[in-house]
Amino acid sequence: MTARISNERTSNGRYRPLTNVIGLWLLERTLKESAARPRNDAEWAALIKAAEKLPAPTVLLDVADPAFSNPESMRAAIDAQLKKKKIAPPKNLAGYTRLICASLGRGHADAMRSFEQLSNRKFKRILIVGGGSKNRLLCQATANAAGLPVVSFSLEGTAVGNIASQLIALRAVKDLATFRAHLSKTIKQTVYQPRADS
Repeated sequence: MTARISNERTSNGRYRPLTNVIGLWLLERTLKESAARPRNDAEWAALIKAAEKLPAPTVLLDVADPAFSNPESMRAAIDAQLKKKKIAPPKNLAGYTRLICASLGRGHADAMRSFEQLSNRKFKRILIVGGGSKNRLLCQATANAAGLPVVSFSLEGTAVGNIASQLIALRAVKDLATFRAHLSKTIKQTVYQPRADS
């Protein structure tokens, strides 16, 4: 309970430890309030590129703060946390993007360390799927904070997991390991190595 880790029942009757790091909800809600929010892939790429050019934030957000659950204004919630820490809020959307991705990267690393401590195991890499896998700033921030390679897969984890369960139930695929072996041959992946953030 202290580590905020629960047990989720899996489709094969086992249990998997689970925790929730708020994710790109912070960024999506912040962008929603801005007229300059990206509306296509080119605009997203430009925003991420602008954010990457900014220096690393000196202070990160506490992404586990309940104030970020569903505030009326995410930007105001972020600004309020920064004000408590006596830090000026970012000046533009690129600044918020840089701060949010760096903070989420730290949140992922903290969650990983909790799992390591409870399981007495060391992880060798972090896998990212879904929307976060498309955000190279987030993937790099996670690799930097964790000190481990991050492998991003361009797929929707929930949808693919459901397909795997159905194929196994239909006996079209032997088991999850076999499904993963087949999938890994066709799926695009990008590896982000940890580096010192500038």
